[in-house]
Amino acid sequence: MAFFLVTAPVIFAQGCYADDDLSIDGKFIIKSSKDGNIQCALDAAPTFAVESADGQAVIVSERGYVLMSDLKKCRAGSALHVAEIPKGVGFLSDINVSKAVYVSLDFVSTQPMTYLATVARIGSKNNLVNLDGAYIAAKSINQLKKTAFSASGDAGSSTISPDGRYVAPSGQIDCSKEAYPGVWDIANNKRVFVEPEACNDLFKQAK
Repeated sequence: MAFFLVTAPVIFAQGCYADDDLSIDGKFIIKSSKDGNIQCALDAAPTFAVESADGQAVIVSERGYVLMSDLKKCRAGSALHVAEIPKGVGFLSDINVSKAVYVSLDFVSTQPMTYLATVARIGSKNNLVNLDGAYIAAKSINQLKKTAFSASGDAGSSTISPDGRYVAPSGQIDCSKEAYPGVWDIANNKRVFVEPEACNDLFKQAK
């Protein structure tokens, strides 16, 4: 897949950024809450700090992430390990650690900016879906360009459902026929077509 990659710095043109309660400082990531701040050293300097859709991980670089549970129990004098998705699948866009699935986006074109998605098990590069908008190794670059979609290009721009079954590759939770790439049912390798309320329910955290 790497044969058509655009250089990585273009992806995060906004520079270093973080969620409202997360910030970075050198090799440290800082989580702020009403109970105070937690400052954790990482074994690789973070570029940004963006919480995953399920709130269980923090994306800290193009391929790297750390577990939220590890951040909460980090200790002075030790550095948390930054885990990474495999090389050659683009940049990490969301991850659901408990369901062992991630989604990454890779460039196809910069004019306009369009992407293809890889939805895979953690540790694997094998795409679990072969729908339009997904990277399919057997297709030529010209074929792939025809199915690419627009997205913000930021870390965290995709959304995986809490149960790990559904993904909105562009981050837009829209199950209408007009939406593209829409919402994908990973388990059944198909698009999801339901009413807006039912569509939103797929991505709600269980109470």
